[in-house]
Amino acid sequence: MARMIPLIGITPDGGAPEGQPTEGEYTVRINYADAVRAAGGCPVLLPWQTENAEMLATRCDGLVITGGTPGISTKQGRTEFELALIRTALAVGRPVLGICNGMQLLGRILGASFVESISDEVTGALDHVPAPLPTNTAHPVILTPGTRLQVLAGSVDGQVNSLHRQAITGTGTFSVAALAPDGVIEAIEGPGWFIGVQWHPEYSLTALDKAIFADFVAACRGERS
Repeated sequence: MARMIPLIGITPDGGAPEGQPTEGEYTVRINYADAVRAAGGCPVLLPWQTENAEMLATRCDGLVITGGTPGISTKQGRTEFELALIRTALAVGRPVLGICNGMQLLGRILGASFVESISDEVTGALDHVPAPLPTNTAHPVILTPGTRLQVLAGSVDGQVNSLHRQAITGTGTFSVAALAPDGVIEAIEGPGWFIGVQWHPEYSLTALDKAIFADFVAACRGERS
C-alpha cells in the first residue's frame, strides 16, 4: 500500500574531481526535490547500487530518473543502476518519471532507437540547447490527443524548456505523447504511470510542468492508474 506521503526515489549524478578519487560526491539539483515536495511527496536520493536496485525500486512508491549535462558522458555505474531501477519499476507497477536522459533510458527499455546528434541528423532541427540552463521556455510542443500529458495540459499545445542534444526515435512499446515542431520526440508514455519527457519540468515554468509532478505524486499515492 502506498503511503499518504509517498516516498519518491531520485537518481543523482556523481563523480570525483580529477586526480582525487576519494572525493567523489553524489549530486542532484535541489529543484528536483523541491518539485516532488511541492506536489506532496517525500524525495530521497538513491546512490548508485545496482545490486540493490530491485529492493529500492520496490520500497519506493515511485521513481524520478533525472537528466544529465549535455555533452557529458553518462557514467556507466549510473546508467546500469537506473536501467535496473526502471526494469523493476515496470515489472512491479511503480510510477516512473524520466526526465531528459531519464526519458531516453525509459525509451531504451521500451525498444526505442536513438538520434545521437539532433543538429546533425534531423533536417530543419530546432536548437534544443538554446541556453546553458533551461530557465526559460524554448519552443512549443504538440501534445498527442488522448495521452495523459495532453489531458493534464488541457490542450494539444504546450511550451517547454530544452537542454538536450540527443533524442529517441523509432517505435517500441511506448506511445509518443509530444513532438517538437521539427519532429523530435519530446515525451513518451508507457504502461501504467510511466512517462518520459525531454524537457525539465522540475523548473516549474508552466502549469503543465507542475501538473506532471502533481499527477505523478498522486499516482505514487495510489490515486491514479
